[in-house]
Amino acid sequence: MIARDGSRVGVRVRGRTAEIFLARHAITPGDAIEHVPAPRDRRAFAQLQAKGIVRKVGANRYWYNVPAALADAEALSRRMVLTSLVLALSVAGIAMLFYRS
Repeated sequence: MIARDGSRVGVRVRGRTAEIFLARHAITPGDAIEHVPAPRDRRAFAQLQAKGIVRKVGANRYWYNVPAALADAEALSRRMVLTSLVLALSVAGIAMLFYRS
């Protein structure tokens, strides 16, 4: 992927669907590919469509929206950081209850 300043940027993706679309460079509506998800990937594919990460152009023609995927990954990261912080503070609080000087 090329950043706005012209430098190369790596994009880390998860899942077979993302790998398929990025390997075939289907990242714009003009690059859409024909795709029918495997039975084991249908649920994940439907979730990606619901989030707007995989977009439909025509009959069984889809493309992978990289900015939407990156925004979704960033939102997940923010939620995980908040959850981890709350969990760490809870463990510390419980530990302090058992501390006696």
